[in-house]
Amino acid sequence: MKSKIYIIVNPTAGDGQAKKRWQKFENDLINNQISYYAKETECQNHATELVSEAVASGYNRIGVFSGDGTLNEVLQGIYKDDNIISDELKLIFFPAGSSCDFEKKFINTRSWIDRIQMNDSVSIDIFKVECQDFSGKPISRYVINNSSIGIISFANEKFNSVTGLIKRLKQMSVDIGAIICGLQAITQFQPFNAEMTIDGEKYPSRSLSNTSVFKTSNFGGDMSYGIDTIQDDGQLSVVWLDGTSKFGLAAMMPSLYSGTVLNKKLAHYKTCHQFELSTSDAVIVETDGENIGIPPIKYSILPKALQVII
Repeated sequence: MKSKIYIIVNPTAGDGQAKKRWQKFENDLINNQISYYAKETECQNHATELVSEAVASGYNRIGVFSGDGTLNEVLQGIYKDDNIISDELKLIFFPAGSSCDFEKKFINTRSWIDRIQMNDSVSIDIFKVECQDFSGKPISRYVINNSSIGIISFANEKFNSVTGLIKRLKQMSVDIGAIICGLQAITQFQPFNAEMTIDGEKYPSRSLSNTSVFKTSNFGGDMSYGIDTIQDDGQLSVVWLDGTSKFGLAAMMPSLYSGTVLNKKLAHYKTCHQFELSTSDAVIVETDGENIGIPPIKYSILPKALQVII
């Protein structure tokens, strides 16, 4: 196996800011005489192809210089039928995107150069999502951070497609971009009715504003559920928010930034191994910052499925 690192670079991450960040980091790699091979992504899902090629070529250390979306694409390329394609594979993330929620999983992290030079890793859980794509075809995806259905996925659709002044504001501050997109989404959003099943226990149909399943409590910049997620406990964290008015959703936003939303009466939290949701209403399934499809949906945990160097 090759010992040097294969780095997948998404120059468009962070609304294009990753390109300059990569130029600086590449100079650091050269100055530290670090052997590496880098390949830039050219289109959506290209990272999935690149990581498969890298492993097939004998690389067992994969670097991802990007945001959470590209990291999720890489995840799709290193798993097949819920098993990693190489037991020797270790993943190194270089947060170069807008939010980079994955980095917030860990309290103590090394510098980017130190991550490459070290080989000790930790095992973390990931989880699997089974739902339908937008044409109704069954699909499955692996998730490393979080997944939402409802107001958050609706706001995410707007966040990923901003243009003009809002795009420039987003480049200056992820939080400003998220707040603007969130308020825009609230003006158009309607609660949805859904049935939930948590570890086999059925919850009758109820009005919901959002459900989130996660192994990383941070999302969309500095928003958080205020949960200290344990990365190797074999548990999914689930938060659902009861249906409420547009004013109620707007009033809830500050508590997402303070991490106190679970103090609200409309917020509920559980841990589980499996979570399912079905609805006949039109809602979107978001995973790691990308909108992928529609319910019905099933989430299941894959304990200690990935080795990462942090």
